[in-house]
Amino acid sequence: MKKHLPALTDVIVCAAIALVVGVVLIWGQANPIDYASLDVTGITYPRGTVVSVASEDLDPTPYDASRYWGTQVLNVRLDEGDQAGHVVKIQNDLSDTHNIRCEAGTRVIVRMEAQAGLAPFYSIYNYDRTLGIMLLAAVFGVLMVVIGRSKGARSLIGLAFAIFLIACFMLPAFYHGYPVLPVTLAVVLAITVSSMTLLNGVSRKTAVAIVATMCGVVVAAVFYMVFAAVLHVSGYNMEAAEDLIFIRQRAGFQLGDVLFTCVLVASLGAVLDMTMSVTTALFEMKQVQPEVGRRALFHSGMAMGRDMIGTMSQTLILAFAGGAITTLLSLFTYGTQGMQLLNSDYLTLEIFQSLIGSLAVILSVPLASLFSALALESRVSH
Repeated sequence: MKKHLPALTDVIVCAAIALVVGVVLIWGQANPIDYASLDVTGITYPRGTVVSVASEDLDPTPYDASRYWGTQVLNVRLDEGDQAGHVVKIQNDLSDTHNIRCEAGTRVIVRMEAQAGLAPFYSIYNYDRTLGIMLLAAVFGVLMVVIGRSKGARSLIGLAFAIFLIACFMLPAFYHGYPVLPVTLAVVLAITVSSMTLLNGVSRKTAVAIVATMCGVVVAAVFYMVFAAVLHVSGYNMEAAEDLIFIRQRAGFQLGDVLFTCVLVASLGAVLDMTMSVTTALFEMKQVQPEVGRRALFHSGMAMGRDMIGTMSQTLILAFAGGAITTLLSLFTYGTQGMQLLNSDYLTLEIFQSLIGSLAVILSVPLASLFSALALESRVSH
């Protein structure tokens, strides 16, 4: 009977995930996003293939011989849409920022503007990267399953569910004016429960890891609110704030707390990893040494967590730093002074996000250690 228990748990968890997916899809149909800040009527982006280069006038850029300035005239076959199979002539202008150099056989995305009463206008939007993205995702999925086996497959299910919740529920909920903090915490709870349960089944260890994760998230939320007030930052300081403010005027969008969502989602994976790693190690320790006490378990969890805190915090901070490199390079060329840069919205938000996310990781260590020690001691006493 015990051999069938994990399979039964997997079926129940997957059924619960499928139920949530169905409910979210029904909710999405009943609450569509029916407003766009830009009118895109008549604009489509079909895939196409360059049949031939009719003419070109290109010169290598002085700073990079692999990039060109100039103009190409291309004959492009549209591969989908109402005009699939038609060959159209497109002028392709190459510049520093739009450098899509094409040859015969190059697969591209075409921007087609077809307004009523006017001849369609075509331009090259970008390379067609669909196949490459699909291949990369396939390699990722295959390696996850081959190396991680059943754990890897379950992780893929959990990851797909997390992306689905964010894209199909959380973002539309924000658009419709749902309060940001409760929605974010609900999504985080759903992701945490599904991920932990898929990987480790229904057990005391899983419950401890879930509780530790959510407590860490709540404490991090407190730090967020305190330091957001101290630093005078919110969603209104974000780069896309101007566009989002415009949306808010039409759709009841609440912008102020979106920054908290960005911080939490970016750091959630590291928090999940930390809590499960500490919890699993302590449960294994208790299995091997049943006589070990609550205090020793807690101190062991803290000792293991200290080794992981540094690398996890570095991971988060370097991830934010990596995304900021190009912007910082631009700011340096503008002659930005040190004090000006430190107190700018941009750098303040980067520092704020990375440190609040790291605080969530750090706090998860004592919480996971404490709850594991209490749960294991309780099990022994009973």
